[in-house]
Amino acid sequence: MTELTPQNIVSVLSSISKQIEAKASEIESLDEAATRSRAAFRVGFARVFMSTEGSMDVRRYSAELATADESLQAELDEQKLRAAREAIKVLRDRLEIGRSLSAIMRMEWSVKE
Repeated sequence: MTELTPQNIVSVLSSISKQIEAKASEIESLDEAATRSRAAFRVGFARVFMSTEGSMDVRRYSAELATADESLQAELDEQKLRAAREAIKVLRDRLEIGRSLSAIMRMEWSVKE
């Protein structure tokens, strides 16, 4: 572990802040991708369901089979979005820890002076 100095703390906090900004931008893109893939799945499912003849169960299972790839892609995109949201929470926690360390160090310096 590196020595805690004001410069190190500022550097780490600055780095975490930049990572949060980048992750927020990534979340925006992932959210759009998840929304688009979920919509593509729903439209595909509806088209197959409406064009299939037979009982409701036959129509539903036919639509599920025909759109299995789109359904999986939508789920994977949503998983990526959840992971990115969790990552930004971790970064925010790290930022709070860094702020706490900074406050403790300031307190120690004021006592030493």
